[in-house]
Amino acid sequence: MKCREIILALSLSSVLGMGSAHAQQYIKFVTGSAPGGGVDHVTQLLANSMAPVLGQKIVVENRPGASYNIAAAYVAKAPADGSTVLITFNVHPIAGALHPNLPFDPVTSFRAVGKVATTPYAIVANPSLPGSTLTETIDLAKKDGRSLSFASIGLGTPQHLMMERLKKQTGVDIVMAQYSNPSQGQIDVMAGRVDFTLSTIAFCEPHVAAGKMKVLAVTSEERLPQFPNAITIKEAGYEGFVTDGWYAMLLPAGTPDSIVQQYNAALNKVLATDTLRKQFKAAGLTPSPGTPGELDQLIEHDAIQWKKVITEQGIKPD
Repeated sequence: MKCREIILALSLSSVLGMGSAHAQQYIKFVTGSAPGGGVDHVTQLLANSMAPVLGQKIVVENRPGASYNIAAAYVAKAPADGSTVLITFNVHPIAGALHPNLPFDPVTSFRAVGKVATTPYAIVANPSLPGSTLTETIDLAKKDGRSLSFASIGLGTPQHLMMERLKKQTGVDIVMAQYSNPSQGQIDVMAGRVDFTLSTIAFCEPHVAAGKMKVLAVTSEERLPQFPNAITIKEAGYEGFVTDGWYAMLLPAGTPDSIVQQYNAALNKVLATDTLRKQFKAAGLTPSPGTPGELDQLIEHDAIQWKKVITEQGIKPD
């Protein structure tokens, strides 16, 4: 272990009180994802990579439910001593706009550590759905006067809000089928029980290659090398959809600057390693090292953006 790593590990051990008989003897990485979900996979990779750098055992704790708000509420109330960490994704900034009575604020109840990774989305459909692109599918649905069904991982997620925006811009009735497990939504799309869904590239690429799904459009600025023939949603003529999914690390508000900086240094260190970069690439993720301030700006920007969509669409929680 290099000198900088030893100092970092000893410093965090001291802060966490590892010498105390009553101290928590490990760090908890908490995620709102069910085991096997996309955020859970990222969390597991981070825990395995960061434990040696931090010099502490890291346990992944899954607290799924309520559009990831159960996990966020748990971490927001946790001791601000670095022992409990939230690994979340771009659903996080939406919570305050959709659920004003939550026991936490997605912006002020947390300290940003850093962004972890980004990933583009693809709109994927059952191969039998009419139309080879999003434009054709929407035009045919309009012509036939039929509604479309959409598999979502929950009310108020970026996937749901993007489809609400698409519904408004196209005038086509898009009905959401809600799933707590994204894998089940994908299965139902492949089985033809649901028309389409919004998926990460890593999640859908093998199914597209196997002919079980087709790509109608991608949300990235440019076409993706994985699906070179798939148009971007901007090419399809729809505005306000160019977006990447992102993953991030947060600590409870009140966590001292020294702990935030230690976690940020450890996060950026592992994001630069060949091992984690290869693991992320296999999962369709791009490492995104940076500063706490940059993540703060991103969360604040997205909170404003999605609040506007929620207000314009009149979206209410169930």
